[in-house]
Amino acid sequence: MMQSELLHTETEFCAIQIDQDSSGIAFSDLTSLFPDDVFTDLSMDDLEFDDFCKWLNDSESEEENGNMNISISCEMQKDGNLWSPAISGASRNSAISLVIPGNSKELDTQISLHHLLAAYGEAIENGHKELAEVIIRSIKGKINPLGESLERVASNLFLQIEDQEDYLKQESSKNLEVAFKVFYQIFPIGKFAHFAANSAIMESIPDDVETIHIVDFDMGEGIQWPPIIEAMCQRRKAMKLTSIKKTKEESTSDQWRFEDIKRRLLDYAKPFGLRLQIEEMTVEELASEMRRMKKRGNGNEWLVFNCMFKLPHMGKTRCRIHALEFLKLAKEMLLANSSTHRGLVTFGDGEAMDNSHNTNTFSTFFNKNLIYYQSIFESLELYFPAYLAEARLAMESLFLAPQVCSFSWFQNWEEIRNTCYSCGEIGLQGKRISKENLLQAKELVNERETPLKVRIEEQRQHEMVLEWKGTQLVSVSTWTRILSL
Repeated sequence: MMQSELLHTETEFCAIQIDQDSSGIAFSDLTSLFPDDVFTDLSMDDLEFDDFCKWLNDSESEEENGNMNISISCEMQKDGNLWSPAISGASRNSAISLVIPGNSKELDTQISLHHLLAAYGEAIENGHKELAEVIIRSIKGKINPLGESLERVASNLFLQIEDQEDYLKQESSKNLEVAFKVFYQIFPIGKFAHFAANSAIMESIPDDVETIHIVDFDMGEGIQWPPIIEAMCQRRKAMKLTSIKKTKEESTSDQWRFEDIKRRLLDYAKPFGLRLQIEEMTVEELASEMRRMKKRGNGNEWLVFNCMFKLPHMGKTRCRIHALEFLKLAKEMLLANSSTHRGLVTFGDGEAMDNSHNTNTFSTFFNKNLIYYQSIFESLELYFPAYLAEARLAMESLFLAPQVCSFSWFQNWEEIRNTCYSCGEIGLQGKRISKENLLQAKELVNERETPLKVRIEEQRQHEMVLEWKGTQLVSVSTWTRILSL
């Protein structure tokens, strides 16, 4: 059992303080994983937000009338060197005249917007494209891109990307890593998912194994693994990390490339003296490697398959079909493992679904996505007060807007209804999450002082869920192979 003594949140990093002999998980300082000119030893404060948004403010002084406020919207380009910002003008008065709670006119607008969005979903479901276009025009006439959470979701949902200025493209690229640091450390969804998965991994490792081999579906910027690196050093075990290479269709010029992340993680591990091996391979190459390992014997190795899917900080992520293929491979590899140990699968699911999976109609799926992203946008307001509204809008544009697109939602719906959905359907067996991990996760998201809640359902003891006012934001489930009788 984990013996973590203290869970606390700091501005620079979030950590669980652990004894030297503990198996607990720590959230490490992120500075070692990023260039020195991005992360400094100074604690993060309001000035860092101001620096990030400075290029927005500087642009204002160049406007002739001096009363325009720049808001940012983004999409992942297919040739894709990052998200590209699009400019939309809004008066300075509209930026500061945000929604006043209790305003009857604003309430009527919100109700009207809700019904229009529902009508749009039904129009698309029934193939009435012309009606859908009429509804879109009506929606655009009612929304304020700087308004309430539902308005901001709708604004991104039907956004038309226009020609962008090179200056804004360059400045967006310069600030992406800083934005990532701020977004990941302040907004708890990513940290929650990584903590839940990492804690389950550490609890599951038998004492007698020599090496832990983690196969990661989407390693991204590698931010999940420093706590495991530290914990493995304390346990005096070796570690192997295999990243699944993207297909040609999925590959884009991501900000964080594999070789760069590999170097950062290896540099991070050096002071701890950990034997760390990092490699990248396709699913097919992994399957071949596993077969070779089985023939020659895999030694005393503990196998973990980790899949983080559509977490907000991940930006443009892979499709569910590929995630499910990875999980199917995990089941096959665990079944083929001759070891008496069963291994582990961790699945962090950030898609707008619940356990009912009732998405037979597009309108149902569309409405669930609306509720989900409205909750995401609303919860972000908790961490970015009104005086940091520009920083919040920038975060929404960089990390949330790429996922809010009416066309991609329709594609996702078609994909989901034609595939099995859960690890249980694939043939894996749920592994119970400990009460200790649940209590620590509650402390991590500051459950006592925020609308965020962490729960484990009585009938799903293998799944931990983070909610915002009753809406599921992300679930993390743990699985293992089914033992043969």
